[in-house]
Amino acid sequence: MQEKELLEKITSGDVHAFKLLFESYRDDVFNLCYRFANNREDAEDLCQEVFFKIYNSAATFKHKSKLSTWIYRITVNLCLNFKRKHHKFNWLFLDDRQEEKSNVSEYLSIPIADQPDSFVEKKEREQIVQDAINSLPKNQRVALILQRYEELSVQEIADILGASALSVQSRLARAKENLCKKILPQLT
Repeated sequence: MQEKELLEKITSGDVHAFKLLFESYRDDVFNLCYRFANNREDAEDLCQEVFFKIYNSAATFKHKSKLSTWIYRITVNLCLNFKRKHHKFNWLFLDDRQEEKSNVSEYLSIPIADQPDSFVEKKEREQIVQDAINSLPKNQRVALILQRYEELSVQEIADILGASALSVQSRLARAKENLCKKILPQLT
């Protein structure tokens, strides 16, 4: 089914069409929400809010960009609003398969002498990187997340952020430069 036809069906109230869209994008939307919220409950709430907004705004999509770009833009905007409201800046782990916080708490409750050194060192490195990413300006941080963790192209990021590709390349270069300045002294 074509994107335009799918959105027209959603606009007319076709539940099956919305279910198709939801199933196609739920994992990507949830993963992006999780990177901003850093906990499952908030990510689920944000994901639900994204799809609610998509459902209510389907008629306003003008087909000037890909459907996925529009969905990412809605997701990023809602996540940034969430971050502004809740002032939560302790997000984004290096490892995409990061255990839930409850599982991490279980590991951390084990006496340090019984923990493998590599686990402790990995957590310390992740915290250093997390703190460095959190300290980046918002425009650099969002561009970096979308490129590194969502694996989007520069042009896709530009479309999502409503910026030029050159601007996104500049943001990414500055983000990487700032990260190096902040991380390297701490890791040596």
